[in-house]
Amino acid sequence: MPKAWKEWEGRVVNKEFRLGEYLGASERAGVFATQYGSESRKAAVKLMPLGTWDQATVDAELSRLQSARELSYPHLLQIFQAGRTQLDDSELIFVVMEYAEEDLSQFLPKRPLTPGEVREMLAPTLEALAYLHGKGFVHSRLKPANVMAIGDQLKLSSDGITRSGQRSGAPRQNSYYDAPEIGRGGNEAASDVWSLGMLLVMALTQRLPGWDAGEDAPVLPDNAPPPFDDIARHCLRRDARARWSLAEIAAHSGLPRPVASTTSPKAELRPSAVAPRAAAGPQLAVPQRKATPAAPTFPYKPRSNAGLYVAAVAVAMIVGILVVPRLFRSFSNTSDSEAITPTQAPARAGTKLAPVRDQGAGGEESSETNARVGGEEAGGFFVTRGVTARRGSTAGQVAEQVLPNVPQTARETIRGTVRVGVRISVDSSGNVTEAELDSAGPSKYFARLALEAAQQWRFEPPKVAGQNVLSDWLLHFQFTEKGTRVVPEQSDP
Repeated sequence: MPKAWKEWEGRVVNKEFRLGEYLGASERAGVFATQYGSESRKAAVKLMPLGTWDQATVDAELSRLQSARELSYPHLLQIFQAGRTQLDDSELIFVVMEYAEEDLSQFLPKRPLTPGEVREMLAPTLEALAYLHGKGFVHSRLKPANVMAIGDQLKLSSDGITRSGQRSGAPRQNSYYDAPEIGRGGNEAASDVWSLGMLLVMALTQRLPGWDAGEDAPVLPDNAPPPFDDIARHCLRRDARARWSLAEIAAHSGLPRPVASTTSPKAELRPSAVAPRAAAGPQLAVPQRKATPAAPTFPYKPRSNAGLYVAAVAVAMIVGILVVPRLFRSFSNTSDSEAITPTQAPARAGTKLAPVRDQGAGGEESSETNARVGGEEAGGFFVTRGVTARRGSTAGQVAEQVLPNVPQTARETIRGTVRVGVRISVDSSGNVTEAELDSAGPSKYFARLALEAAQQWRFEPPKVAGQNVLSDWLLHFQFTEKGTRVVPEQSDP
């Protein structure tokens, strides 16, 4: 993986796609803005370094992307082109796709969705899953970061789609949204149902469910509202055969039975030649589609001609649209990100904070220890942080914090406080495996410093039934003229 993705801004991939603004990265991929087609449509290009992949793995991944590219449905993010290329000394797979300025994970830190808003989100999600399952595919990456809004349409990410029963060719980062059978090599339609249950709980409560040791039924947050609490319990059955079908989920949500439309949006497509093969490997290409207005918003606002819904549900949806405020839009096109944590959490089990290392302008180390921050900050963004531990579990702890190296000349430009949020995934050894911006703040410079520092943190992992487990954290960076403070918050487990 490149040491600094941002250094590639302005470079050209595959002699065709200029890398515009660097948008973010996970452990396995970096994402840039780009332009696609003769109309210079705004798009996103995802770059995945091959690293130690063998040829069979590369071929399997390109084949999987080819299959996903050929799918065309209004509620699936369109993949325009993909292939293998080289930039400097890095062998890469690139994927060019629709540009999404907002996803559900960016909204959830503000507040949970209401039951009415969840129904609005659930209807197109069920339709997209019904379409995929009917074609013999599974989404396999259903989580808030992969539920996106483009214009007045909700769309699920497409770059993780696989054929039912098959695994992705590329190495996969485990997710709390993955069904139990995923770790055993299983990958079926029922696996998406499990992920949907996790998504519903997170969207409604800003919390993920837990499990008592040896128990089959999940432990849901206390504020999980009906009927979605019952739906989640039936989605989160460890026995895949016992999970509800999409039709049962729709029926208990007060929605019509999800039937994937047989009308493909191909009527909007214009003929286009398939791109020629690159010297470094095969490419995939699709015809261009008319541009969709880039005015996404969450909670999802469906089209006004949604006449398929029964009258009672339609009235509820309209009410929701009228009262839901428009959200500030920021980008997330990276599909490997984890769930967002809540911005307010009751402090049950405390998080132990370790001394930080801050290389200041003069290079000296600071032994400052970060304390929890109350709501006294301007705007009330920071609240008391806490960790809600599952029954039978032990909360994780911060073992080592690293603060960004901020030159004094940069600090002198700060007026007030620059706040940046970084969400990270931590493996069972306490190492950060993924880091992604949750809220970039007003400065790309300070956002980059926070992201780079977060990747160097170390943790004492949480334990469930005495065993180390994966965890997710949200790191709140505060840059001021006098110094830098970070408030870490464990979100899961």
